Amino acid sequence: MMQKIAALLRELRQWPWREWEDTRGRLLLACVLMLGASGLPWLADPLRGGCSPWQTPLVPAWSLTAPGTVGAALTSVGAGSCMAALLCLGCTLRPFVDRCLWRYRLAGASCLVPLCLFLLHFTAVDTQQGDLLAYHKLEAQLILRHLGYNLPRDWLPVTAPFALDMAALHWRVVLLVDQLRPGAALPLIGLSLWFRQPGRRQPNPRVRPWLLGPALSWRPLCLSVLLGASLLPALIAPLWSLLATWQTDLAIAAGEYQQALGWLETTRWLVPAVVGSATYEEQLGQTLFGLEAHSQAEVVSFAAAHSLLQQRAYLRAYQLLFPYWLTHTQQQKKDLPEPWLTTALSEALEGLVEAAWPSSTLSGDAPERNHRLIMAQAWLRQLAQVNPDSLYAHYLLGRADYELHNYQGCLAEMGIGLRLSSDNDLRSSAYTYIGLAEIALGRSTEGREALQIALALDPEYHNNTAREALSGLH
Repeated sequence: MMQKIAALLRELRQWPWREWEDTRGRLLLACVLMLGASGLPWLADPLRGGCSPWQTPLVPAWSLTAPGTVGAALTSVGAGSCMAALLCLGCTLRPFVDRCLWRYRLAGASCLVPLCLFLLHFTAVDTQQGDLLAYHKLEAQLILRHLGYNLPRDWLPVTAPFALDMAALHWRVVLLVDQLRPGAALPLIGLSLWFRQPGRRQPNPRVRPWLLGPALSWRPLCLSVLLGASLLPALIAPLWSLLATWQTDLAIAAGEYQQALGWLETTRWLVPAVVGSATYEEQLGQTLFGLEAHSQAEVVSFAAAHSLLQQRAYLRAYQLLFPYWLTHTQQQKKDLPEPWLTTALSEALEGLVEAAWPSSTLSGDAPERNHRLIMAQAWLRQLAQVNPDSLYAHYLLGRADYELHNYQGCLAEMGIGLRLSSDNDLRSSAYTYIGLAEIALGRSTEGREALQIALALDPEYHNNTAREALSGLH
């Protein structure tokens, strides 16, 4: 037996591991990394957890099909990662088995291209998906204010949630950095192939030296031209959209509203996905107001309300937007309010809730505290009517019901919050107040079970409220 093991070890020593690793090992590793990137989330929703790479758009100019269809999957991050993995695998096969530097350059570029397209989609094109992520980020930050304990901060913490404006490029970058997930880091590891320096083949002495350079350079040059030509439509649309947005702002500031309208038409033609975003509708409203000073269009009111929200005039913004939202809801269901209108009205209501919510200094003044809770509760019910999917509305309604001793209402609202969120930190807090409400209703067994679930969702020991309640100190 020992002799067989020794013979096997001798064979392994003689196996050309170094040569295999030098020619194909790194390329196969890049292939595996890109396959992993196609299965891991690249972006996470602040309230609902990681987004599937097969549902995350990669080329916004082409992603015009409905989510969940074959067309949307073929233009997604997952499809781009799989194509990059196949290209890395192809570089390891014949007739590409010779040691040429351009193979590593091609594999490294194939890892980088999906990441660049993803970043360009998110930062250069202000789509409705970006607006939705920003709104969910606002809700998540506001909920964290009311948890009663601290959680780990983001890479770039947002200290002023209402200042998060997707119309500004730097805020898009902040939101992107905070919500990136490990899937986006794997292509960066594969990019290391770009700096690989494999052993070069000895030149053929029969080939003249002045002909050797063109013979070795034509292949990477042709591949680079072909790759660039194939990606040109995907790169031009978002970059032109970013330029058009900038030019529109300059035209509005200079009073050239007809020119601004032309830039907006160009943006809508190149990137149809941008229509409906908050930035586009605000610019359209400002342009129409400049062309028709007495216009009462929705987009004009939205532009004015957006300016009021930036000035923290939440009540005035609410009074300006609510009639339009009410007009939509009173009509047929096919004419539902636009997402940007619902989001702006929700932000105004959330500002009113935060202004009415009692501060910690009123903990000893029960009448004043209850009065402010009732005021905040009225605004929260209005917010839940405007945006039924608002986790912030249902979570704070549950908190207000608990403070006002309406424990059945607390259980109902926290149950809705559990259905809306998949974030463990927020679910842990919801289960905490479910447990406290159950105990207050005399159901100690159910309450302790809910508190234990809250602790299981909090492995980092941040939820002190649940631990104190379970130990009898609450």
